[in-house]
Amino acid sequence: MAFIAPLAGAAVGGGLLGSIVTTAVGVGINLAIAYFFPQKIKGPRAESLKAQTSRYGEQLTRWHGAVRTAGAVIWLKGDKVDEHVKTERQGKALGPEVTTYSYTATFAVAFAWNGPASGITRIWADDKLIFNVSFEALQDAIDNGGRGIGVAKGASIKLYLGTDTQEPDPDIEADRGAGQVPAWPGIVYAVIKNLPLDEFGIRVPNIEAEITKAQSLATASVTPTGAGNSPWKTDSNGDYFANAEGTTLYIERLPAGTVIATNTLPHDAYSVHITDINKVVVSYALNPGIRVFDAATGAFEADIAGVGPAAPILNCCMDDISFGGINYLFVFNQEGQTLTCLSNTGTGYSIVWQETISTRSTRTLSASPSRLYAVDDWVFTGGSKVITVISWDTFGPVVSTVTLSVFSASARACFYDEESDSVIIEDTNGSVYVYTPDLSSLLRSKVNSLSGALPYTDPMLSKRMKVASDQVAIKQNSGSGKNDVYIYRVSDLSEVQHVVASTTTWDGRTSTDYYYSGFNDRWQMMFVATGLAGVSLRLWYLPRAAVVPVPLSEVIEEECTLAGLTVDASQFITEIMGA
Repeated sequence: MAFIAPLAGAAVGGGLLGSIVTTAVGVGINLAIAYFFPQKIKGPRAESLKAQTSRYGEQLTRWHGAVRTAGAVIWLKGDKVDEHVKTERQGKALGPEVTTYSYTATFAVAFAWNGPASGITRIWADDKLIFNVSFEALQDAIDNGGRGIGVAKGASIKLYLGTDTQEPDPDIEADRGAGQVPAWPGIVYAVIKNLPLDEFGIRVPNIEAEITKAQSLATASVTPTGAGNSPWKTDSNGDYFANAEGTTLYIERLPAGTVIATNTLPHDAYSVHITDINKVVVSYALNPGIRVFDAATGAFEADIAGVGPAAPILNCCMDDISFGGINYLFVFNQEGQTLTCLSNTGTGYSIVWQETISTRSTRTLSASPSRLYAVDDWVFTGGSKVITVISWDTFGPVVSTVTLSVFSASARACFYDEESDSVIIEDTNGSVYVYTPDLSSLLRSKVNSLSGALPYTDPMLSKRMKVASDQVAIKQNSGSGKNDVYIYRVSDLSEVQHVVASTTTWDGRTSTDYYYSGFNDRWQMMFVATGLAGVSLRLWYLPRAAVVPVPLSEVIEEECTLAGLTVDASQFITEIMGA
């Protein structure tokens, strides 16, 4: 079993504060890591891989206020880096096959031992900023039109702030064994998943983090330009936000909602979707076909004819999934009962298959590598506990339905979580359920009874429920807690945070009209829509730790408490200020 132990005899800090505390306390306390897990770093084709390791006697930080500090790797998945092999044929059919190798690492880094922290706001890898969710950086990017970085592309980062109630990390448990991993209460650490290593010399880079004990969290909101406020014509993914109304499409860049392009469409839009490969796809009302744009530039890329029935009426939804180096896009038209699968195996999207299917009335879609999920549309059916499951491969779809009687009310949103390979469903009472991909086994549930819950089927939440690694979120629609946000861990459905909307600075936070919501996990942002005329779209950024000063008296008293001494620090402060 891994263990950590405090050692006596090391001075606390340096400079004035260090000398004051050492003199007053007599001894400082630091923490040495004996070991967390043995490190055996040897990855294929990366024999010289070097990484931070938790060596005996290595110390973690004890801090106050905000500090940038180095961390120590306490776990490396499989004790090796992950190799990814990709073989492609260059040119046409007779071109040579080229095999390329890339490397990622999944690991945990500990930073400090006197948690809890209020936040880990920035993370650097070899001095390159790969994670920045500080409120100051967000507000600066909004005010000055900057881009910021959010979370580095390709990686996901899960934070543990050192609370007494934090649970063992599920990824570490999956690697080391259930019951073999401590929860490490008081230890501030991060689990970094799938960090690309090519730019770090195929090695785990040196990791530093800014951690804070701020006593306040700050929020921000943006009103995007937007053309309308329909949930089917609104989407956000990665660095982008897109919205359409009539023949006008806006593509905007986060976090400030800076307009990248305003495009004129050949027909009225009905559905807008941003794919995982940064393509904005628009389907039409009353006309077949889709149009594809590049999200980064707003440039037109392609018109794809024949998508949907020859004479669609309305009611279209889309989602996509990437695996095996291919992105698959699905377009479902409810009125025509057509489901279209497209892929980008060539120079752009092309139709793999299109089938007329017999399914229920639905206007949501969530894609997995082998199934699509949808819930009944409330407007036309009144809602139900039925989930439509469409199994698919490159040959076509097979439709089935599953009735989940355990729900406390009708299903409202159904989301496939790629990270956990599970299906997460919210019902109209705000209860949350986690199922296996085939919906045969209920893994866990969180029964809620949110006041003023609304029955509307949510197409945005059904594909944008993720808010961070191992975290999903839902929004209360009305009642005394209207627009409150509840964030849960997927691994155990414990409540991570309850964001009380009335205490935020969000524009429109008291509105009762935001029936639909989705989340952008790169920016920890919620985008809300109404479907009603005259109500603005909003981008609401979830609370972030703001760096605030820490009174010196609090620092002195905490250090004395650690040494088992009781002291009134105000006397020290008076003497210092009067000296």
